[in-house]
Amino acid sequence: MVAIFDIRSGLCPWRWRASARDCPLAWKVRLTMAELWTKLRKIWKKPRVRIVFWAAFTGMLIGVTGFAKPAEDVLRDVRWQVRSQPSKGNIVVVLQDNKTLNELDALDVTHGNDADVISQLFAAGADRVFFDRTFSVKGEKHDDEKFINVLKQNSGKVFLGATSSADGPVGNYAGKVPLKKYRDHAGVVSLLSYFHAFKLNIWYPLASGSPIGDIPSLSAKIANVQGDTEQGYYPDFSIRISSYPSLSYIDVLRGRFDPSIVRGKQILIIPAAVSFNDTHSVPGQRIAAPGGYFAAIGAETLERGIPRDLGWLPPFLLVLAVIISGIGRGRVLDVYRFAGLIVALGAIPFVLDSMGIGVEIFPGLVVTLVAVVRMRNLDRVEVAGETNAGSGLPSVQALRNSDQLTPHILVALKIRNYGAIIGSFAEHVEAQLANEIVRRIRISDEGVVVYHEGGMFVWLSNIRSTFDLFENLEGLHRIVQNGIQVGGLDIDLSFNCGVDSEFDRPLSSRIASAMQSAEEAVRNDELVYQHDSRKHEAQWEISLLTSLDRAIDNGEVWVAYQPKLDVRSNRICGAEALVRWTHPERGPISPEKFIRIAEEFHRIERITRYVVNEAVKATVKLCELGHDLTMSVNISAQLLRNPGLPGMIADILAEHGLPSDRLILEITETDRLDRSSRTFQMLQRLVKSGLRLSIDDFGTGNATIDYLRYLPASEVKIDKVFVQSMEDNKEDLLLVQSIIEMAHSLDRTVVAEGVETANVLEILKRLHCDVIQGYYLSRPVPFQDLIELIARPKVLRLG
Repeated sequence: MVAIFDIRSGLCPWRWRASARDCPLAWKVRLTMAELWTKLRKIWKKPRVRIVFWAAFTGMLIGVTGFAKPAEDVLRDVRWQVRSQPSKGNIVVVLQDNKTLNELDALDVTHGNDADVISQLFAAGADRVFFDRTFSVKGEKHDDEKFINVLKQNSGKVFLGATSSADGPVGNYAGKVPLKKYRDHAGVVSLLSYFHAFKLNIWYPLASGSPIGDIPSLSAKIANVQGDTEQGYYPDFSIRISSYPSLSYIDVLRGRFDPSIVRGKQILIIPAAVSFNDTHSVPGQRIAAPGGYFAAIGAETLERGIPRDLGWLPPFLLVLAVIISGIGRGRVLDVYRFAGLIVALGAIPFVLDSMGIGVEIFPGLVVTLVAVVRMRNLDRVEVAGETNAGSGLPSVQALRNSDQLTPHILVALKIRNYGAIIGSFAEHVEAQLANEIVRRIRISDEGVVVYHEGGMFVWLSNIRSTFDLFENLEGLHRIVQNGIQVGGLDIDLSFNCGVDSEFDRPLSSRIASAMQSAEEAVRNDELVYQHDSRKHEAQWEISLLTSLDRAIDNGEVWVAYQPKLDVRSNRICGAEALVRWTHPERGPISPEKFIRIAEEFHRIERITRYVVNEAVKATVKLCELGHDLTMSVNISAQLLRNPGLPGMIADILAEHGLPSDRLILEITETDRLDRSSRTFQMLQRLVKSGLRLSIDDFGTGNATIDYLRYLPASEVKIDKVFVQSMEDNKEDLLLVQSIIEMAHSLDRTVVAEGVETANVLEILKRLHCDVIQGYYLSRPVPFQDLIELIARPKVLRLG
């Protein structure tokens, strides 16, 4: 019988028993990806990183969707008004205006009128003539003959418009072109243009498709600029329409104009009468004008060079780079930095506009505002978090957030029984007591900032000599021994101090050393204890305690999962959640080391809460994926004396919606039990709440027959010491057999730990062991790897 298990899919095609030596590349890839994932999680846990990410995401969303185009056009409008400038005057506009129609007593001009106007203009020395109209309908016969004759006489110098047709293709396609008899002697230009929302801006193509092939746009032809149908530009509406020389069509027709006005100029004839319905609001100028003026502005824009539109991405990246460079608290919020960024976002487009380069700044502006507003809120929260609520003094957390190097000696002063002293008063006197302590510290160490956390007071001393500092602390001790009066009562205080003078380390790491040295001084009943990492490596281990909470918050502490195999069904039936700590400097830290320290200093509850929460979340996820598994979590013996344990576990289970019988609490070695002990009563409470108990490390220490007699446990775990040696040691084999038989007689499930070979697994199967756990099945792995292991099992030989 075989079960298929292979979570390294393709990296190591041989058996799971293959070691890192057998397949070094596979393990190297796995470790590299794990390290990368750990670093990414650590980075993501930083609030400022998340703020910048979501600000950037918002800006990108606005940029990609074009949602802010109207706002961008309003900003351009403002820039055009500020940059207002006259035209060069080389384009003259001839207006088919109300005056023209009134004098002609007609609704429109005729092709014969157009022929006479063309003749008048070229007689006056005009260079070229452009019509902002389409000639797709023939006129009267004699008018057409006259019009065609004039076109022949001025071949290549007159251009007629083409526009879209109702039955033609959509997009940049001028389906309605001048009649062939006209275009045989005149050029054809596209009159197509595209307004933005609310007509706040307009976009011109350089060329358009048409039934007669690609044709240049009106503005491009006037400016003699070539381009394809995919190219376009935004006109520079800072050029004032009122500055263009203009003539009435009727005056040109009657010869009532100064020829010098049109001599050598480009002439643009446009419909301007109200009846033509071609009047539009001009962006940036707050006036209405015939649409033909837009082509005049576009032509003059092109004469200065084809504008380039860089879009929203360059300003967005510039803003993002500035914000990221100041991601540390206080830097990005600097008034000058913020003001400079806003000024740059406003000023740079002005400069670029004059160079014919367009940019969109609104996505970058959104990123700036979102990042700054949210970071200011975060700063307020952090400032509040860096102030001790009880005393009003700066919190030690403010120093923990600093990576500063300083040549000042760091002092941590530990007040013995601080909590008991505060609790002895009916009213709140912590601020008064703390201020009295600070006042005495400053008697001989003037001007220092004192940070407060619980019974610990920390400061950077102005005294540079260690010898002088020790004498000063002795004097402070004598002063404090005289008593402090708080709330009308005299209080006797006693303190011990820790000192750190390793100036090459940042404050964030020195705090732990100084505070732990103060704890060491308390234990050794010394006034001052100086930290020395070179002589006291054990001190570093203990100082891990002060950084443990941050390690949990920033992702250094994580949970690995070691699967458990049901021997009868040959399937994974559960897993054990095991806490891990990957320190950024020391690498992986042994769980035995930091768990022992956490227990010694009564900090095990935070770790347990974290592990139980992660384990329960993982179990719920596995259930959602269709895997019916249980999850085991180690519970410290110390925590069993905490009356809040059942409530803590119940809250976590309720929060995630996991039935209590899916969670197994593994009870590690504790004092010898009897039915009257508080620990035994706690275990009964846990079982009554629906939780299952497991006797861990059975066969060692106190975890012996007494446990089987008294503990309401449903599972027994045989210690790996006996399991691993039973192949070669008959006594251990008999011991394992006895434990299994005895546990089964008491209706307990038996789990064997430390199974590392197929032979050991086969022995346990013959002995009717229920569940196995060990490297032969899998090492403890991250949760995603556990899912893969369950989904794609490896081959296990079960005889």
